[in-house]
Amino acid sequence: MIQKFAFKFRSSAGRPRQATQIAAIYLQAEQLKLVLVRSIDQVVLKTETVRLVDSQQRVSACSQLARELPKNTALCLVLSADSYQLVQLDKPPLAEAEMRHALPWQIRDLVSIPTDDLIVDYCDVAEPASQQQAKIQVVASSRSLLAPLCKVLQQSPAQLMNIQPDEWLARNLLPVQPQAVLLLSHQPGQELSIQIVRNGTLYVSRKLRGFNRIDQMSYSDLSLGLLDNLLLEVQRSLDFFEGQMRQAPVKEILFLLPSPELPAILQYFVQNGFTQVRALDVSAYMPGSSLAEQADYWLPLAGALELLLSAETSIETTH
Repeated sequence: MIQKFAFKFRSSAGRPRQATQIAAIYLQAEQLKLVLVRSIDQVVLKTETVRLVDSQQRVSACSQLARELPKNTALCLVLSADSYQLVQLDKPPLAEAEMRHALPWQIRDLVSIPTDDLIVDYCDVAEPASQQQAKIQVVASSRSLLAPLCKVLQQSPAQLMNIQPDEWLARNLLPVQPQAVLLLSHQPGQELSIQIVRNGTLYVSRKLRGFNRIDQMSYSDLSLGLLDNLLLEVQRSLDFFEGQMRQAPVKEILFLLPSPELPAILQYFVQNGFTQVRALDVSAYMPGSSLAEQADYWLPLAGALELLLSAETSIETTH
C-alpha cells in the first residue's frame, strides 16, 4: 500500500493529520526543493530551492531546509528517479518479516545498487483479472544515501513521516472520484509519465522514453512525429486499462506539462479525437504564483499532500 510505504527511517512521533502544517523536500541530483503547506486548506505557504554544488552538499542543504520549518511540521522526503529503482516481481510466499530480509537478495540482479547498500520496501500490486499470480512492487534505494539524510531530518524541528518515490505522487493533485482520468506529467530533464488514476488509486504508471525534452521543444519540432508517438502511447495505455484491466473508460486526459506549447498540444489531441482534454490547474494550492512556479513545485507539493491521505491506497498495476 502506498500510504504505508515509507522505507524504515520513518519517525514514529505523531500522526500527520495532527500537524497544522505539512511539508516536503524533493531530493534531486542538482538541487533540493521545499514546499510548506497549511494543512487545513492545502495552501502553499512557502517554496524554496537550494542548488547543490556537488553531492557532498546534499546532507547539509537538507538539514538547512528542515531547520527552517516550524516545530512539529509533518515532513515527507520525496526521491527523484535517480535516487531509487522500481522492480515488479511475483510475491514470495513469505511472512512480512521474512519478506523484508529476502527482498534485497531477490532483486540484487535486477538493480544497480550493491546488495549490502540496499534498502527496500514494497507494496502489493493487483494485476488484471486474467492474471492470478500475486505481485509486488519493490522500491529500492541506497542506504548510504538515505541514512545521513534521515538522521539530520530527524534531528530537525520537523517530524519526518514518510519517504516516497516521485513516480507515485501526482495522483495526490487529482480529486478522488469514481471516474478514471489519465494524467500526463513531466519534470524538466526527466521522462514523460503516463498515469491512470481512479478513486485516488494509481492503476497504470508508465515512463515514456524519448520525451525528456518535450518542455523545451517548439510545436513545429513536436509535430515531426513526437506528438503522433504520444497519441499512440496514450491510446495504448487506455486500451490496457479498459481492455486487459476491464475498467470503465477514462473520463478525461489531464496535462501537467510546463511547456509554452501546451495549448497547441491540447488542441492537437482534440483534433485527433480526444475531446475531454485539459491542463491540470494547481493554482488553488499556490494562489498568486506563476505557471513557472507551479511547474517547479507541483511535485513536492504532491509529496506534502501524501501526508494528508487518511485512507489506504494501492497500486493496481505498473504497465
